[in-house]
Amino acid sequence: MIGYKDQYLYHGTHFWWDEDDNEYILCATWKFEKNYPDMPDQWHLEDLELEDYSQSLPQGLVEEVKWMCGNDRAIWWHVEKEGPPFQIDEVDYS
Repeated sequence: MIGYKDQYLYHGTHFWWDEDDNEYILCATWKFEKNYPDMPDQWHLEDLELEDYSQSLPQGLVEEVKWMCGNDRAIWWHVEKEGPPFQIDEVDYS
């Protein structure tokens, strides 16, 4: 992966749909790890947040989706398996 800085954080947008086809927009923070020349570089999912959803959804459902975005839960696993998106930006702390 050319152009990514070792140990830097990057964020990108992911999409997830529930069983009723409701769309959720998620923001994932990924950490890039440059590896040895004979081993592939790695991405580590550091954080996952619900960014946007239909305002008509019940609040209980939204809270459940937020919970499922937590570390080692269903949506986290889905995003982690998917890997970082094609369009990903360095986290800017300014």
